[in-house]
Amino acid sequence: MSDKFIFSIGICDDEETWCTVIADSCSRYLENNNLKADIVSYNSGENLVADKDKEIDLLFLDVEMESMDGLTVMKEVEKLSNIHNIIFVSSHSEAVWDSFGYKTMGFIKKPFKDEDLWPKLESIYSKKLSDRVLKFPDFKKTVYYNKSDIVLVKADSNYATVHTAVSEKKVACTLKECENALGGLPFVRIHKSYIVNLEHVSNVTGKTVVMKNEEIYSIGRSYREEVKKVYQNYLRGELHK
Repeated sequence: MSDKFIFSIGICDDEETWCTVIADSCSRYLENNNLKADIVSYNSGENLVADKDKEIDLLFLDVEMESMDGLTVMKEVEKLSNIHNIIFVSSHSEAVWDSFGYKTMGFIKKPFKDEDLWPKLESIYSKKLSDRVLKFPDFKKTVYYNKSDIVLVKADSNYATVHTAVSEKKVACTLKECENALGGLPFVRIHKSYIVNLEHVSNVTGKTVVMKNEEIYSIGRSYREEVKKVYQNYLRGELHK
């Protein structure tokens, strides 16, 4: 597995002019900060979701497109493992209320200025830069995960199962060994059988954790106060980024 840092930007808009405007703004940000990234454009949602071999860290997605609209594309993208974050771009600000999904990281209203787009690009770029690759022993080989891709780790007899948004795999280590490898926040133990990634959590109630994919997990009685405190501190930290 290569340790080389590669950042990829995708743009999906059925108007070529807007593909160019977004690409040019991204290019100015990269040039001003002496950074590099691959930029690829798609003129339809169908072409985007069909390109399953292309890794895309950040997708700028138009809401209103002919044939497959942006909200339909979002639902398809949430099933794919090669596209990681979405920023919606639309001339209709009311569309923001329909654009929420677990891969949606923001909304930009057309027309926009560089200062509207650049902070969102910087946030996702920095997130990938700090996204440490973790490795776990498989029963035959070593398996690798980007830290942010791990949603949940669940005890599985004397082993553990690592869950991402699109897959799950049993690994040859205990939950405690996985907890040590994960290295603390944003990972938190909520139960003797579960570790969750707070990046994938939408809410913590008194007794449960609600994930962004709408799955719900019980918080063990002895973990409840600590989980509540850790989650509140995590949210405060996110708000001040």
